[in-house]
Amino acid sequence: MLSIMGLISTSFAQSVQLKGAVHSIEGDSIPGASVMLIGAVDSLLKTYAITDKNGAFKLVGVKSGDYIAKVSFYGYQPLEYGFSVDQSGDNQQLPIFHLEPKLLDAVVIDEHFQPIQIKGDTLEYDSRAFEVKEHDVVEDLLKQLPGVEVQEDGSIKVQGKDVQQVTVDGEKFFGEDASVATKNLPANAVSKIQVFDKTSEQSEFTGIDDGSETTTINIKLKESHKKGVFGNIALSGGSEIPTNESLRYETKGNVFYFKKDWQISLIGMSNNINQTGFTFSDYRNFMGGAQTMRRGGGDLGGLSLSDGNADDGFLTTHATGINVSYKPSDKTTLSTSFFLNNFDKTYQKSLFRETYYNDSTFFTDEFAVQNSNSINGRGTLFFQQKFDSTQQLNFNLWGELGETAYLNDNLIKNYNSEDGLFSSFTTALNQDDFNYSFNSSADYRKKFLKPGRYTGLDLAYDRDNSDIQTYLSYLNTLVNDGVPVETVTNQDQYTLSTTDNFSGAWTWSEPITKNQLLQADLGYKRSSESRNRSVYDILDDQQSENIVLSGLGDYLQTSYYGELRHKFIANTFNTTIGLNYEHLILSGAAIFASSQPYDYIFPNLRIDWDPNKKSNLRIDYTTSINAPSLNQLQPLQDNTNPSQLILGNTDLTPEYAHRLNLRFRNINQYNFSFFMANITGEYTENNIVYSQNLNEFYVTELSPENIGSEKSLSAFAAYGASVHRLKTKFRIRGNGSVSNGLVNLNQTQDAYTTYSFSPVISIENIGKSIVDLRSGLGYNYSINTYKDNSSFNNDYQNINYYVNMTFKLKDRWEFNPIFQHYFYPDFETNNEIMLLDFNIALNLLESRKLQIFVSGKDLLNQNTGFNQYYLQNIYERELTETLGRYVMLGLKYSFERFGGQ
Repeated sequence: MLSIMGLISTSFAQSVQLKGAVHSIEGDSIPGASVMLIGAVDSLLKTYAITDKNGAFKLVGVKSGDYIAKVSFYGYQPLEYGFSVDQSGDNQQLPIFHLEPKLLDAVVIDEHFQPIQIKGDTLEYDSRAFEVKEHDVVEDLLKQLPGVEVQEDGSIKVQGKDVQQVTVDGEKFFGEDASVATKNLPANAVSKIQVFDKTSEQSEFTGIDDGSETTTINIKLKESHKKGVFGNIALSGGSEIPTNESLRYETKGNVFYFKKDWQISLIGMSNNINQTGFTFSDYRNFMGGAQTMRRGGGDLGGLSLSDGNADDGFLTTHATGINVSYKPSDKTTLSTSFFLNNFDKTYQKSLFRETYYNDSTFFTDEFAVQNSNSINGRGTLFFQQKFDSTQQLNFNLWGELGETAYLNDNLIKNYNSEDGLFSSFTTALNQDDFNYSFNSSADYRKKFLKPGRYTGLDLAYDRDNSDIQTYLSYLNTLVNDGVPVETVTNQDQYTLSTTDNFSGAWTWSEPITKNQLLQADLGYKRSSESRNRSVYDILDDQQSENIVLSGLGDYLQTSYYGELRHKFIANTFNTTIGLNYEHLILSGAAIFASSQPYDYIFPNLRIDWDPNKKSNLRIDYTTSINAPSLNQLQPLQDNTNPSQLILGNTDLTPEYAHRLNLRFRNINQYNFSFFMANITGEYTENNIVYSQNLNEFYVTELSPENIGSEKSLSAFAAYGASVHRLKTKFRIRGNGSVSNGLVNLNQTQDAYTTYSFSPVISIENIGKSIVDLRSGLGYNYSINTYKDNSSFNNDYQNINYYVNMTFKLKDRWEFNPIFQHYFYPDFETNNEIMLLDFNIALNLLESRKLQIFVSGKDLLNQNTGFNQYYLQNIYERELTETLGRYVMLGLKYSFERFGGQ
């Protein structure tokens, strides 16, 4: 595959190899100097090289033409050399470049630019060295930057590290979602892209590293775009092929207004082609749904809704958002954003499940038709005030308000190992969930004249509220000795749930030597859960309260803690050793006869070693507890899925977890290669597991219990580099894990062990001005084994590869075929699917601001949602109907007006 990509990249013209060297004026070789080859006509970066230990370099794959070689190294004056490459195809020798030392306090006026610069810990790219088209967004620019990877889902990695935050001119942009800026801001508005590891607000203010780092991309706008309005709008429509039964459409647009201290951005979209909106977090919250319809996360049972994959089912989205940043002075910063979303999803699935017990196995076929409609708004507010150089106040506020309606029809059939039907459940559920949540935090920092001495106060409060109304109707059919017995149930259910959390902490830091600090924390945390549930059986149109399923619940967790930490801080080696004492009290009148006190000691350790600027080794050891939830404690049945009953257990005690993490990174900013490895081991005492029992009515009863301990080990490794001879860059990564624990099946314990392994390789070309080619291959293998019941062992595997290619011709045409191939070897039928998308665009007008395009999705008409996984002693495979083949025709127009006041 590497050879093919290299052949495609170099097939447009004959190329040569250039050799040279970089020395000081004294004649000493300079290793690590950067040599950039710039087109003399278009000023675009063609290729680059880094000198080796002897100061030598090679520039490969250079076509005939006129060029400028730009040579630079820290501490020396940059040098430029113009020359031409002929068409002979012979290798050429460049002269030895001699760099002069940079004079201190010298003022140099230079209209030329460096495509890539390393400024301390910041890697800076100049956009002028990379070609972007009129309708390209920042994401298209990022794909061209050495060391930067844009994943298929839009997430970004820089030299293997996940980018967690994107800012615009240093200010937050639509909260914390990185892809909003990269997918909406036009690329031609960008002056520079800066990449760095941003420390926490506390570290920036105090100057003391607390170990918190956020990989950040800062987008610096051109000066022209800081005074004006710019944006674009796109409209497209079409239909499914060949039926033409359903109209498919998509419209989206954005407007950006920047003026001195202000940033105002407005975005909007509407579509029925399964696009989730601007932030996937909003869609994920919508798919989380009502509490009784959630799966996993420690609260099993209930009817399962879609797992949140937007590609499954049929989704219509309407979304809009606004972001405002205001910085009247260097001391004051204010930013706010707001999103309004409406999601409507129809979801139809068939599911096969195997459930293993020590003495039996049964099989389940499940069919579901669901519709969900949600409208929600989410807003953020950030305020920072620096009173002077020693005092700072930060305030954050986040809030969300929404309402979701669910309609669900479900059919579940259970069979024994002889394929005999022993139970079936037909369920109709109509549910409305009105919910709101918000969280707020404030922190005050004060530092003193003595370096390392500072104090701080942190306060936080959050609240979640859910008001759910449910109409539930189901028909139970139990087969006993071949005779079916039917039971009909109709109920109205009302559930009001509220969670309140408050925390406060005070910190003092005191230097004891030049390199050592002693820090103390005192804190208080209070978390309360309340639930009021009323269930009424409907008989002859009359409501009768069901006292078994109704009930009140109030649960309070209160903790007082104190921590003492010792920090050693050196240039390349930092350590933190801490000991935390916590007094925890669990209480609830309807749950415990009396309060349940617990006392814990939490040791922790961090070692951070930077042997050089390229490498980092971090060792983290932490301990923590996980207290049981109200749903786990209170013996209140959840019957929204009549094939499963959820029971409570008031004898639960908190889990105590140990976690050891080792992380190593080696990043070469000169040749943009990286290697990283991560190993994590976890050990959990008093592990909370849902025991499972199949009762005499063939209904699964789930009850949480503290069962022994659980152990897990996971590892991750990744390596990425560029192969300049083939003009490609590649990345290889792999995940592996093993976990071991106990499960209680029909009052008999068994030990299970789960293994998983997932290697992935991705390859893409370097020069993307004409051809952008990306491809990858992924494999996933998982196996579940049991100690005493080896007949229950099971495994599965998935394989996929993709090719995404974009051709840009003469600044007018753009062709983009995308092919994905998925293999599911464990499926007897439908064990592979092939997805082919194609986009063609033509830029019109002399300015290229008007674009006409045609997009075709799933041209092979094979798009079907597959999913398979293990959950304790359960193995599931599901198949979901989803959006198939369609073609759309559209228009896109970009606009700009600069120079306003």
